[in-house]
Amino acid sequence: MWHKAPMPPFIFISLLLLTACSQSPAPKSVEETNPELNALLDASLNSDYTYDKLGELCDTIGPRLTGSPQMKKAIEWSMNSMREAGFDSVWTEPVVVPYWTRGQEWARCTAPVEFDLILSGLGLSDGTGPEGIEAEVLAVRDFEELEARADEVPGKIVLFNPPWQGYSKTVQYRVHGASKAARHGAVAALVRSVTGNSLGAPHTGMMHYAEDAPRIPTAALTVEDAGRLHRMCQRGLKPVVKLYMEAQNHEDTISYNVVGDIRGSQWPEEIVLVGGHLDSWDVGTCAQDDGAGVALSLGAAQMILKQELRPLRTVRVVHFTCEEMGGHGGRAYLEAHRFELENHVFALESDAGSYTPLGFSVDADSLVIEHITELAAPLARIAPGSWKIRQGGSGVDIGPIVRSGVPGAGHWVDTTHYFDVHHSLADTFEKIDPDLLARNVAVIAGLIFAVADEPVSLRTLTDSNADGGH
Repeated sequence: MWHKAPMPPFIFISLLLLTACSQSPAPKSVEETNPELNALLDASLNSDYTYDKLGELCDTIGPRLTGSPQMKKAIEWSMNSMREAGFDSVWTEPVVVPYWTRGQEWARCTAPVEFDLILSGLGLSDGTGPEGIEAEVLAVRDFEELEARADEVPGKIVLFNPPWQGYSKTVQYRVHGASKAARHGAVAALVRSVTGNSLGAPHTGMMHYAEDAPRIPTAALTVEDAGRLHRMCQRGLKPVVKLYMEAQNHEDTISYNVVGDIRGSQWPEEIVLVGGHLDSWDVGTCAQDDGAGVALSLGAAQMILKQELRPLRTVRVVHFTCEEMGGHGGRAYLEAHRFELENHVFALESDAGSYTPLGFSVDADSLVIEHITELAAPLARIAPGSWKIRQGGSGVDIGPIVRSGVPGAGHWVDTTHYFDVHHSLADTFEKIDPDLLARNVAVIAGLIFAVADEPVSLRTLTDSNADGGH
């Protein structure tokens, strides 16, 4: 009978080691690898603090036009909110801003049929004077048609009725339309509201006067009214419109950025900034633009404090002024903080509303983007199936410091319906989904905490210097 020889001891031990090495341990969950971050995300998802603060801002203060009494109240609200949340220091920084008032305004088609038009004067537009302006309307689709019909323009009110091609392309008619029409002799300009989906509300926004053109009044019409006038023109009916606007540009005034710090535990001089713009247009209560960004930045910081977390670096919340009328708050912040700009490790801006979170668009070197992608990986559970860190723009307010070398990111959400309410009477608190708002608090708080508590400074992670660390 054949018997198996006993296995030598050294072979038996080697097989055991080989078996052990071949069984890789299961990847650790975020609960195991970063329990503080996980607790922060859960707390953010279950808190109604941000929703309540946003409702307070919208309902008790309302629209916040730069220089208005409501904006002054909003600045006080912002300071008080940061102090009540437990920030270590809160202060304001003065910003020289334009001061524009709307006054009364109306428009009416007076011939060949009479009907009222729904309009909203564009920010920084001059008014019509007390007598108003009455003239025939010349409707065009785009700047090319305007140039082709330049000989028809003198004495007319030019109406721009471009197709919706996304905000960045369509907004040029709102910004530059008045001056382009004025160069050919137009007495006023009307613009189709910059939105792809209208329910009878005009959408306002800033316009710009070119130095080489006369200053003529300009206003946005609803999509519906712009379409009706344009079709009348196409039928050869030659509609006449009476326009009255009391809009005025006053001398520049002083507004304020509001700044609050949660002091870092190890490198307090290093700053991770998060913010939104406190100012708004004077229509609706401006919940999505940008009440949401203001509340989200405040709420994210408050959640870090509530969880009794003290990250290695300082978390700074900035509520910027005067984004809507030229980005003055962001430029003023750069000038006020040039002395410590090298210590700004990261900046995040929220200015796209509180819709379904998709991730962040990062404006930085490729190695920084790669590192932020790793830090933000645990946040993917907040937006399953759609989460992504992409290269892209950051935001108007943090743009000046980002262009000066600070890694920046924009809060990226699904903006499918953002421009439905943008700059209009429809931008109210009722459009805020509390569950989506909480999810956005979670992703912003998670990323800010992860960057602020990371041993490696993002400022050392560049394509030319990847050593990292302190």
